[in-house]
Amino acid sequence: MKMTYGINDKVPVGKAIPLAIQHVFTIFTGTIIGSTLLAEGAGLDINDTALIIQCGMLVCCIASMIQSFGIRIGKFEIGSRLPIITAGSYTLITPLVMFATDENIGLAGAFGAAIGGSVVLFIFGPIIIKYLHRYFTPVVTGMVVLSVGLSLVTTAVEKMVDYAPDSPDVWKVFGIAIFCAVLAIAIDMFAKGFLQSLSILLSMIIGYILCIALGLVDFSSMSSAAWVSVPTPMKWGLSFNVGAIVTVLIVHIATLMENIGDTTSIVSNAEDRIPTQKELMSTIRGDALGSIIAGFFNGLPVCSATQNAGVLAMSGCASRWVTGLGAIIFGVLAFFPKLAQILALIPNPVLGGVLLVAFGVIISSGIRVISMGKLTKRSLTIIGFAIAVGIGGQYAQDYLTFIPTTVLAVCTGISGSAITALILNIILPKSEEDKEYDKEFQKSIGMDV
Repeated sequence: MKMTYGINDKVPVGKAIPLAIQHVFTIFTGTIIGSTLLAEGAGLDINDTALIIQCGMLVCCIASMIQSFGIRIGKFEIGSRLPIITAGSYTLITPLVMFATDENIGLAGAFGAAIGGSVVLFIFGPIIIKYLHRYFTPVVTGMVVLSVGLSLVTTAVEKMVDYAPDSPDVWKVFGIAIFCAVLAIAIDMFAKGFLQSLSILLSMIIGYILCIALGLVDFSSMSSAAWVSVPTPMKWGLSFNVGAIVTVLIVHIATLMENIGDTTSIVSNAEDRIPTQKELMSTIRGDALGSIIAGFFNGLPVCSATQNAGVLAMSGCASRWVTGLGAIIFGVLAFFPKLAQILALIPNPVLGGVLLVAFGVIISSGIRVISMGKLTKRSLTIIGFAIAVGIGGQYAQDYLTFIPTTVLAVCTGISGSAITALILNIILPKSEEDKEYDKEFQKSIGMDV
């Protein structure tokens, strides 16, 4: 896929700003929802909920800047220097709420566990990547990308009906969602030049205006939002519970696998290759550091935002300077809640329509990465069984309630598919054709064979 702007290209300011806003529009609502779910689950009042949301945006800013610009200390690198925007990890909402409502742990212990688990991830996550990277073949990484798209596409569909399929207005909101999806595809396929790069942003703006005209947007909450507010770090203090830290660490296996998938999707779209060992290791360090900072700022541990990969592919802009600018915009919104409220009111059907397209692009990216490898009988077995375990398990979670929640979170969905594919790629016997391709792959990533 040919990009108008590559990873290290600096985009003119007049173009960079709308491209950055496009990322912010797509990811913003998900960032707010994650923070809100954490606050509501912990039983916080409206003022503390507003603080959690503010902190979530600030953490998104800091963590995304770490990924986009990177931190170098000699040869030691934190952050991938790739066009990645991060957001709070939904996977960790349930355990943090569980800790927050435990009188022996509380919110102080929940955020302490997030910090402790992320410190361990920072140290050992890259080591895991270093020793297992030879097994992250295009079949495995492509399958992870495919799983990311398949696991999230239902979220887009739920938003398309505003989570209310029995509502009397369901056909109206569903029609708006379809309109936004079709408009995004039409602009992407038929528009020329820079206009084509803004297909997501333009579709969302037009859909937003349409919803306002139809009376589907209530601006009354704007009056209660403050113009300026400063996020308060460690509002509830910090404490450290070993059991809680271990639980967060286990769930971090899921975020690590999702990071691999998202990073692969971004790099494959930007440069038609799979990420290097160095890139994956620095990505994990970047998200781990962002998660540590999140704990100090009352926020969810972070993970690369999947929507980011879809927007990048559709816009044709893979510049990390654009995602860095998007991070700065998130930081500004963290201090000006009234401005942030405008984006918070983006209607679900508008967001659902464009996310349907974006997640579809991620699915196709997964297929393209898989095709970079050799589709032998062994490879097809890995792909088929991994998808069945991960995605099948995710859709059937209501029937798997006998499995502990933490184990279920790791063994289904994206992480379930990724772990299954990785294990099968390690243990399944290889034919001569598989061995020949494996030698070629190891040479391509600079490893001894």
